[in-house]
Amino acid sequence: MYDLNEGDMLSRIHQYKLDRPDGWCNISVHEIIASENAKVEFIAVPNLVVQQTDKEYFGVGDSVEAALNDCLAKIKSVEIKTLFPDLQEAYKS
Repeated sequence: MYDLNEGDMLSRIHQYKLDRPDGWCNISVHEIIASENAKVEFIAVPNLVVQQTDKEYFGVGDSVEAALNDCLAKIKSVEIKTLFPDLQEAYKS
């Protein structure tokens, strides 16, 4: 259906924003449209546009909602500064 190079992955992005008292982050849910290697259909990735969390916080599932809920469960008790430790270092000068 799509003319991609070997190893390429094409996805549709569903964007969400999580606001908390200690900060905010985006959650991008990638809906895999075309890939020979994808092992899941949806991947939810917490990010700050220029930085994403470690893979341990990624959510997966068979729908946007399932991947988003898996991600939210993994980050529920984790502070934003813990999700993005490199960003904290960038602001120290």
